[in-house]
Amino acid sequence: MRLITTACLLLTALNLSGAQEETNPAALKVETVLKTLPGPAKPTEIDSFFMKEMKEASLPGISAAIVKKGRILWSGAYGWADIEKKIPVTDDTLFQLASVSKTITACAVMQVVERGGLALDTDINEVLPFKVRNPGHPKIPITLRHLLTHTSGIRDNWDILEGTWVHNSDFPKSLADSMAAYLKPKGDYFDARKNFYKWAPGKKSDYSNVGVALAAYLAELKGGMSFEQLCEKRIFEPLGLNGCGFRLSDVDRSKVAMPYPLRRRSDHYQPKGHHGYLDFPSGTLRTSARQLARFLLSFVGNGRVDNVRLLKEETVKSMRRISFPKIAPEQGLVWFHGNSGGTKVMGHDGGDPGVSTFMHYRLKDGVGFIVLMNGDPRKRRFERTLTQRLLEYADRH
Repeated sequence: MRLITTACLLLTALNLSGAQEETNPAALKVETVLKTLPGPAKPTEIDSFFMKEMKEASLPGISAAIVKKGRILWSGAYGWADIEKKIPVTDDTLFQLASVSKTITACAVMQVVERGGLALDTDINEVLPFKVRNPGHPKIPITLRHLLTHTSGIRDNWDILEGTWVHNSDFPKSLADSMAAYLKPKGDYFDARKNFYKWAPGKKSDYSNVGVALAAYLAELKGGMSFEQLCEKRIFEPLGLNGCGFRLSDVDRSKVAMPYPLRRRSDHYQPKGHHGYLDFPSGTLRTSARQLARFLLSFVGNGRVDNVRLLKEETVKSMRRISFPKIAPEQGLVWFHGNSGGTKVMGHDGGDPGVSTFMHYRLKDGVGFIVLMNGDPRKRRFERTLTQRLLEYADRH
């Protein structure tokens, strides 16, 4: 979603299909798998680094990329996309992005803003076909800016979000029906206490997957087509990102890396299968590292890569800007500012059971990097280690 919670990890063990339960743990023993990780026939220094780090972190598969000066400088693919089927990770392997998906969602939303269909600081109830208010603060409007900065007060109710995950399929309800069920009083998923925080919109900040999904629904309402079509027509097609998508029905599943949560007690990988959830714009995009690199280049390039412009320069600058410095001092519009080993970066990361991802770029010069994994790194400070190595590589080339 997103962010890995204790409940998510419990779901890994509890929400398994019959086919998964029949998986032979011996064939997926961590020690056995790590001995057979496929990699380049003639590994370079950075290839050897990735293979070493993967084994130390007990990761089955990784795809990564570096962007610099308007182009993809380097990409690498290592390990297994599917352990049992012996399918290696390649540059074309699709990975679920988890919360990194939100950066694409934000782009689709801001494209509608540019076209005049939405305004960042207008009450969302002027657009929605049903009213959304925090029950504790019924007179205070929620805005699109609140949704994109996690300051709306809409809360992720994990009992609902995890309890309605669909195994190996897409969530059956439309985005419209899902948002109404969760946010409309008397909706199937509505809970005044668990679906909203006690604080008023704009007064505090707390990460909200449902808030970003609601922003996607607003874009759908004013964009003239479904959220998935908005992304396909206005982002994926212009960038040449063929075969990616938020819905499993829109991608070739044979190309999607299997998520592998690590079952620590028995020390083996558990194939999770693929899944759909009601707030899918917040986490289910499946794409490759090289495809995502094209999108990152557009953001680093102030909305443009090559001859393709996704957003106006002033729009991208507004997305980088901190909207609420007192309560969310690192938060732009979905994208957030961070620091890795003394390096100021901007980007996003994500995690679902068996999925770990991050995408950042260095603010001083736009050098960016992407790492997509179909496992949960066991090694501490893994992201920082990879970040430093990828930036070092970019600086030398």
